[in-house]
Amino acid sequence: MFLKLGPRKREFRAVALIPNVLTTLALCSGLLALHYTLKGSTERAMAAVVIAGVFDALDGRAARLLRVTSTFGAVLDSLSDFLAFGVAPAFIVHQWLGGPGSKFFGGFALAAAICYALCTALRLARFTSGPSKAEKGVEKHFEGMPSPAAAGAVLVPPMLAYSSVVSWTAPPWAVIIWTFLVAALMICRVPMFSLKAVMLGRRAVAPVLVLVGIGVVGMVRDAWLTLVCLSGLYVASIPPTAIRAAMAKPPADAKPPEPGAGGV
Repeated sequence: MFLKLGPRKREFRAVALIPNVLTTLALCSGLLALHYTLKGSTERAMAAVVIAGVFDALDGRAARLLRVTSTFGAVLDSLSDFLAFGVAPAFIVHQWLGGPGSKFFGGFALAAAICYALCTALRLARFTSGPSKAEKGVEKHFEGMPSPAAAGAVLVPPMLAYSSVVSWTAPPWAVIIWTFLVAALMICRVPMFSLKAVMLGRRAVAPVLVLVGIGVVGMVRDAWLTLVCLSGLYVASIPPTAIRAAMAKPPADAKPPEPGAGGV
């Protein structure tokens, strides 16, 4: 995701390019999603978005592991996220809704797709222009829905339609409302779940590994339905995360205790 080569040098470690290579692969996956959407292959387009999500998850971890960061990498990562998780999902949903019998909702579908892409850009701009991660420290939660999670959420209707188990097509009006809702969740200030702040006890290791195994089986059996379930779990985590964050936040009118008051 980030690349920092230090002062101008004629040579540098090749591994320093790994984060940027992963970001570029995520960008290419987003472009492939657009390509497959234009060709009418919605499943391949959604698969490309999922692959972009995998690369996006790896590039940041690679950058932190290799300690290579820069403003250039941050901007490149935001551009990649905008294409792969903003433009591509919006394009997929719009084209998927453009089938026979959807002429009445055509204008609303276009408005929803544009709104979703714009909200993705606004969120990424706010994130990129904000304080750096070093200044913010470890985040206990996201502020608004992150763009990769939003991409998974907005693609729930087409994923349900292509599920071999469910195979249910949502009505166009419901898909349009859902797209507007996900767009709003990206730019809101509601605290949302972040995996970075999760702490696990020793007893939780075995159950987590079992859940991972179940997830692998689900991906083999019906990948789209499994991804729908993961997106549903994330959306369902919004209320408890927001409540927990509100309870942990000190009151605005709270005053620090006076010296010597309340004990030794």
